[in-house]
Amino acid sequence: MADNERLGGAKIEGAERLGEDAGELQENLRHKMESEGRNYDRSSELEDAKHNVERAFEKGHDARGNKTYQPKQSLPTPKQSIKKATQAQKKIEYKKTLKSIQREMNPVERTFSKIIHNPVVEATSEVAGKTIARPAALLAGSLSALILTTIIYVTAKYYGYVLSGFEWIATFIVGWSIGLIIDWIRVEILGKKAGSV
Repeated sequence: MADNERLGGAKIEGAERLGEDAGELQENLRHKMESEGRNYDRSSELEDAKHNVERAFEKGHDARGNKTYQPKQSLPTPKQSIKKATQAQKKIEYKKTLKSIQREMNPVERTFSKIIHNPVVEATSEVAGKTIARPAALLAGSLSALILTTIIYVTAKYYGYVLSGFEWIATFIVGWSIGLIIDWIRVEILGKKAGSV
C-alpha cells in the first residue's frame, strides 16, 4: 500500500514539474515574441508550450519527472568509400598487436611467443600446415595407428610373436598416407574446402 502511495506521489510530483516547465516555456516564448515585436495568441502559445514539455518529458524524463540520460544517436553520414588495408599496414598492425600482448606475458611465455612468432618458424609452420600436417591426414594416421596396432598386438600375443615397437609408427605412417591421399582428392579433385561435408 505504501508503495502505491509513493508511486502516486511520484506521479503527482512529475505532473507538478511538467506544469512548472510549461510555465517556464510559456514565459520564455512570451518574452521572445515580445522582443520580436510580433503579436501572439496566448492559447496557441500555451498549446505549443504544453506540446514542448510533453515531448521533453517523453524523451528525457522518467515517470518521476527526473531527467534520464539517453545515449545520443549519431546522425547518418553519407556513405564513404571504405579502403582496404594494404599488406604492409596489416603487417604493421600485426606486429603492434603482438608486442602489446607480449608485454603482458610473464618472461617464459614472452620468450616462447617470440620463438614461435619468428618469421622463419611461422613460414615453416604454414607450409607444414598446408602439406604434411593436414588435420584429416593426422586424424586418419592416429585412428589407423590405434586400430591396426591393436590388431597386430592381439595377433602377436595369440601366436606368441615379440613386437619391436616400430608397429605403432608404421601403422601411423600408413594411415597418415591414406588420409593425405583422401584429403588431396577431396580438396583438389572434388573441390571441397576444409570444414565442408
